[in-house]
Amino acid sequence: MNQLKQFIGFFLLVLWGSSNANTLSPQQQLEAFLKQTNSLSARFQQKLVDQYGYLLQQSAGTLKIQRPGHFRWDYILPYPQNIISNGKKIWMYDSELEQVNVRAYDQMLASSPISLLDRKQPLEKEFKVETLPADEGQQWLKLIPKQTDSDFREMQVGMKNGKIKTMRFIDNFNQQTQIEFEQMILNPPFDKAIFEFTAPEGTDVVGDF
Repeated sequence: MNQLKQFIGFFLLVLWGSSNANTLSPQQQLEAFLKQTNSLSARFQQKLVDQYGYLLQQSAGTLKIQRPGHFRWDYILPYPQNIISNGKKIWMYDSELEQVNVRAYDQMLASSPISLLDRKQPLEKEFKVETLPADEGQQWLKLIPKQTDSDFREMQVGMKNGKIKTMRFIDNFNQQTQIEFEQMILNPPFDKAIFEFTAPEGTDVVGDF
């Protein structure tokens, strides 16, 4: 569950496409995404490696996002887990443990870049931005948070054909989470009911509804 908490901080930076992508720098493309994205859906493949490069975990699932503050991150593999927000509360539900952790949206995400989706601020306001060499057919940016209490030390964003293809999140223990996105759809309509959560009977609730 701690890994889920760390990860939700950067999953919103996942998609932007434009016919002018070739004329924009990677930073300009990313900033355009932050301004233009109101909702999105995608499939993802995720892996976690330790500081020595050893694979610790692999997972996959789907995500849905609706501005402002609404999202659901549904893990399908290796077992079901869900992270759901209605803009006020965040529920982190583990069906195997029959437990849900509930936190306030603002409190939980204060030190993570999820707030970028709502704020629409220039990247330099919250990050030190560096352009990295192209690799794996992608253009790369490195984002270093200016907040000293951030949940992560560094984020790397790989862009391909004007869209974000890969994100790498390096935490304060030098563990790295890599996400690759597939089947992305920009600005789809959603019923906001999917961003609410009701704990199944018998679920252990940690936090406050």
